[in-house]
Amino acid sequence: MKTGSGKGSEAAPIATLAQDPMLVPALIAGTLLLVAFWPILWGMFGSWFDEPASMEHGILVVPAALYMGWTKRARLREIPRAPSFWGVVLIGLGAAQAIVGTMSHGIWVSRMSFLVSLVGLIAALYGMRMVRALAYPLCTLILMVTPPTFLYERLTLDLQLLASKIGEGSLDALGYPVLREGNVLELVGIKLSVEEACSGIRSLFSIWFLCVVYGYFFATGRILRLLIVLSAVPVAILGNAGRIVVTGIASQYNRALVEGAAHQAFGYLSVAISAAGCVVFHLLAVFLRRAWRLRRA
Repeated sequence: MKTGSGKGSEAAPIATLAQDPMLVPALIAGTLLLVAFWPILWGMFGSWFDEPASMEHGILVVPAALYMGWTKRARLREIPRAPSFWGVVLIGLGAAQAIVGTMSHGIWVSRMSFLVSLVGLIAALYGMRMVRALAYPLCTLILMVTPPTFLYERLTLDLQLLASKIGEGSLDALGYPVLREGNVLELVGIKLSVEEACSGIRSLFSIWFLCVVYGYFFATGRILRLLIVLSAVPVAILGNAGRIVVTGIASQYNRALVEGAAHQAFGYLSVAISAAGCVVFHLLAVFLRRAWRLRRA
């Protein structure tokens, strides 16, 4: 006798979702939410392709968050539907935030209002337990919003100076004479300026997103996931500092390597190395945790 195939078992969750009595109201409410926030969402979409904003990863955030939610579908089906009045309150707060943000030209405030209303919509239809179950994917959506201008500028300045200091110290330790004035490194016969694009701010946001996605799919436990997300900061800083050091060394042998396509290649390489650094950090954390358990056993 022929047993049931894997396709039938895979189709069961889809059929169950299709039978959800809240599916139609959710689709209608979701559509209305998108229509209401369309001008704000369109502006946010455009920021992903704005080079100074350093938000190239933004286009991947929504698909990643949706897939995270899809992987939790079995657990989500078991959560009882308990519409919450607090969801209506959050929708109202999100609408008010959008109005205030738009009138005051607060771009970050208006864009974050969509996420507030989205959380409110889920709570109003399904309840706060559903919101808690979707907390990780919902928090991931924050990464599609460009940070506030004042925070972005402050981070850029601090990272420029930090990268310059680390680059100076590393080059000096490797035996290359270097003099730093602010964010300008003066080596033999050449001056290297650590501009905004070389501050590490671009790689920081991209690596942050990669760490969030990697932590969700490959790490177990909230603490370990949080550590992986937080590791994006030092990893991005060290990766960018390494880029500056390599550029400084290359400038002493071939100045053509510090500009143009070669310089851009160093940037992409530093991001790749930084991303690998997050994986190494995870593996090291897992090893230390296992060693600690074996020691206590």
